[in-house]
Amino acid sequence: MKKSVKLILLSALSAVSVFSTISLSSCKRDKCKTVACQNTSACHSETGGCICAPGFEGSMCEVTTRDKYTGSWNVDEQGTISPRSNYVVAIEHSLLPGANYADVQITNLNNSLLSRVNAVVKGDTIIISEQTIGNKKVQGIGYLKNDTFYGLHGSLSLKYKVTYLDNDNVNDFGFVIGQAASWHK
Repeated sequence: MKKSVKLILLSALSAVSVFSTISLSSCKRDKCKTVACQNTSACHSETGGCICAPGFEGSMCEVTTRDKYTGSWNVDEQGTISPRSNYVVAIEHSLLPGANYADVQITNLNNSLLSRVNAVVKGDTIIISEQTIGNKKVQGIGYLKNDTFYGLHGSLSLKYKVTYLDNDNVNDFGFVIGQAASWHK
């Protein structure tokens, strides 16, 4: 009889142990339960951090990336075929149909492109895909320097080139050769 009581107690103890192990291991803490990601962004179930939709950043995706770029910029540049010049450009939210929160437009690029140049921002990078404006083809890439006063101040190094379609001359501002244009808010 002692053996059967021991066997029953051992079986009961084993069952409780298995049940406890299964119950405790199946309880995963929901890391996204208290996270409120903004701007149609989603919470990453493993890390509990926000996965920002294109055009947004910040710990809760609360910052519209392009807002760091919008405004008037003072440009200082010298191309491979143009003398040093200083002028002002403006970066605005894109007005194109279907534009998203990462799309911007640059007015007065190269102090000569009167039509708006389309660009896309991603974090601290602005990308000007190759596009034709009038008799010029333009493309480039720029990098925003970290600044705690993004909205008020800023510094951008833009490497771009302008190809004149009527004579195939290329004015390069650090895209392949030469020195990048320096922009400041």
